[in-house]
Amino acid sequence: MVRKSALTPGRTCLLRVILGLLALLIVTGLVSGGAYLYLRFRSPSQWSDPVQQLHTDRVDPSLALSSLARASDVEVVNRSLEDGELETGYVIVLFNTQLTDGEHVGNLFLLADGYAAAGDNMRAQRCYQQAGLIATLSPTVSDFGRANSFLEIGEGLAELGNRGEALFNYDQAYTVAVHSPFVKDPHRADVLGQLAAEYEALGENTKATECSALQAEILYTTGEPEDDPEDDPERPTAPFLMEVPEPTAAMVASYEQKRVDTVRELIDFLQGAAAGEPIPQELATEVTQALVNEDNARRSVHEEQLAAASSMVLKIGIAEAKVDWLALKHRIALGGYGLQLVPAWADDLADIEAELGAAHRELHGIYGEQISTFSDDTAKDRAWFDVLRLEIQRGRLGLYPRYPEEELISQLVEVTERLTGSGDLLLYPEVLHENDTLLFSLAWAE
Repeated sequence: MVRKSALTPGRTCLLRVILGLLALLIVTGLVSGGAYLYLRFRSPSQWSDPVQQLHTDRVDPSLALSSLARASDVEVVNRSLEDGELETGYVIVLFNTQLTDGEHVGNLFLLADGYAAAGDNMRAQRCYQQAGLIATLSPTVSDFGRANSFLEIGEGLAELGNRGEALFNYDQAYTVAVHSPFVKDPHRADVLGQLAAEYEALGENTKATECSALQAEILYTTGEPEDDPEDDPERPTAPFLMEVPEPTAAMVASYEQKRVDTVRELIDFLQGAAAGEPIPQELATEVTQALVNEDNARRSVHEEQLAAASSMVLKIGIAEAKVDWLALKHRIALGGYGLQLVPAWADDLADIEAELGAAHRELHGIYGEQISTFSDDTAKDRAWFDVLRLEIQRGRLGLYPRYPEEELISQLVEVTERLTGSGDLLLYPEVLHENDTLLFSLAWAE
């Protein structure tokens, strides 16, 4: 005998509705969870222009101004970290044009540690992302330096709980260790050994085993690494871009000294003033006028020196000095010293950014003049490979306002294809597009 259902038609309909809602909730949960996991663990993450993310209201003027009074920027950054003035240190590192890329990365690591300790994980992550950009694009960081940078970035991001970006950077370190022809075997083995431990810590056992096997193979054929004081794995790889000293000019030196003297007076006032005490108008005017006078003097001298330069190398040095000064002017206009030192510059920010962009394009043209004198086409491509990476790096860091991104990347891709096609280049940055965001990753020629 077939038993009839105990549910009435009305209750059956209600049950179906409940089951449907339950199924909808499950699907929604799975979709939301999947979206969360994608956003949480995808790699790499969205990029933000560092200059657009500045918090100039958090900059300590009395500390930041020290660099305008001839204090070493490295010293000021160290003092900023000791005093917990992280934004002051961050602005100095971002706009500094005298630090090498390796030093820039090292200071970003210190800042990331400071932000993480202060609970500002977003800021710490951005420091790591900027360090990763430099490690990927820099023409002056050695491949061993790149690998170590990616390792440290991965460790820092893993500690912040960002597993996806940590793995992305470990994979970058792996790419360098396995495919770079310039990393010596003892250093290669060291990187792979560290990677094995980091992959294992994140549960990537297959990758960990592969790194351990490669490390064992290298050690079997080369033996344990020995310390060699003559060995310098951080040797720059782009001598074409080694900094050229700027010719001195007596007129500029006198205006620079006046700026230093007035800024020191301002620092003395700020250090002795009560909270909220306004800066005396006479002192503020003196600082403003000193900076404006120096800007006018440098503008005149740079143009005269460029016109009279007796060699391309000298011309490059002058053009680089012009870019450096305008970068400082840009920082002042943005309030990057914690004060509006020259109010008119703040009002003319767009014009100053256009002036800085024009100086970068002028430098690009002078690089081109120098490169055109090279007799070998491959040497020309190598030089452009270095120059274009440097310009894109500066543009991504916000130091080359409104830079011609698509044009520079297109030129870099063309140069890279020629170099890899001829077998002259094995490791290079490739362009990634993720959710309309431009990102860079290391790739290797097959």
